[in-house]
Amino acid sequence: MSVRYKSFEDRGVYVGFQTRAVELCRCRMPRVELDDYEALIPNWSGHDHSSSNDLVMQFMDVPRWCTLNRRDEMLHTSVEQRRTHMGGHLDPIMMRDVRLGIDREFGDEVGRKLAENELEISRVDVQNAFLEILAMFGRNYSEQIGIDEFRRVDHRVLKTLAEESRDSLTRLVRVLARTVSREVGMTRELLQERLDVLSTFAAPICSIVTHDESRDVGYLSRQLGLLEIFHIELLDYAETAVHEARDAINVIDINIRTFSEYAKARAMHIQNALLSVDFYVSDKRYKDLLDIIARERIKISYALDGWASHATRWMALGPDDLEEREKLIGFVLREMPSPTVEVEEEVSHLVQGGGSLMSLRGRLVKEMHSWMDDSLDEALYKRVMDSRGMDTAKGHDELKKKKKPEKPVEGINEIVKSAIAYKGESPF
Repeated sequence: MSVRYKSFEDRGVYVGFQTRAVELCRCRMPRVELDDYEALIPNWSGHDHSSSNDLVMQFMDVPRWCTLNRRDEMLHTSVEQRRTHMGGHLDPIMMRDVRLGIDREFGDEVGRKLAENELEISRVDVQNAFLEILAMFGRNYSEQIGIDEFRRVDHRVLKTLAEESRDSLTRLVRVLARTVSREVGMTRELLQERLDVLSTFAAPICSIVTHDESRDVGYLSRQLGLLEIFHIELLDYAETAVHEARDAINVIDINIRTFSEYAKARAMHIQNALLSVDFYVSDKRYKDLLDIIARERIKISYALDGWASHATRWMALGPDDLEEREKLIGFVLREMPSPTVEVEEEVSHLVQGGGSLMSLRGRLVKEMHSWMDDSLDEALYKRVMDSRGMDTAKGHDELKKKKKPEKPVEGINEIVKSAIAYKGESPF
């Protein structure tokens, strides 16, 4: 089936198999009346290799098409069972939950540890999201409430306070909660109750929504962080790459920017809703806010779905692996997610591609086919599997070390003192 997807649902959800033949398999609701999901496996075919196609089959037939390892067999079974329980609903957030559950129970030793680590980090993300969202409120209302120092309260301030003085952090949070509750017209207790729920909803995307460039809070935020690092390193590599690789990187660059801008645009929609007082005036409007977050975060999860695996492959290579890097560039060119019609319509004015992305990609695949093939080098594959932790928060933190270290937070005590001394009122 030629790739020209109208929507994310049409393109399907990345499953996360480890068996090489189906590594990039996606799953979607059937296009015809069948009582099963459809599996889509990237398959560049045709005599001139000028168009991208997906091999489409019933999802139940995947184990018949290739031999799955034990972990993938259980993942396949779990996805099929979830189809029955969920009435066919499918999205990347749900698929991640299924995948982590399988890894924790049936994965190898590394896989089990990574899954347990990710689940624990997701729990902590909810706590951090509460503070991040509250700080965002403080920055937004700093001018109205007359505390200019609130403009400087961000995740770095909160994290440093948490390390230095939990009491100071608690007092600052109470001041923020009290002042914000006055602006939105509700009691501090009700605001905190609603922020608890909002934090759970927004936790996977928190750093994207709050414009925190560290991408620390939320697994989807960390996925975007991986993609951004991959993007930067890819553009750096293009400066000295061979001509064919530079052309391929140009197309990958357009595609990454297309998906990134879309994800950020949806996050901005969530932020505007979060900061709008109108959504807090009634229970119905508050429910509308939760619906907006749920709907938009699924769109963000679709936009980032599948990109982390390409970023991880790149991170697994050493600086001197030039031949492997060129081979991987060809692989990413062919197998990277294709922008759907809805993505192109949303951000086409922000990303200048100089023509149809799919046409550019098809032409380059044809030109580069002489030095590309469908399989990755065994040594590279082993490195990828050994570095699967790059998809986790720990791997994200390791990659951040490549960036310039953040400047130390200055003036924390002044921020706290000024906030707590606001109008001479007690923060308690």
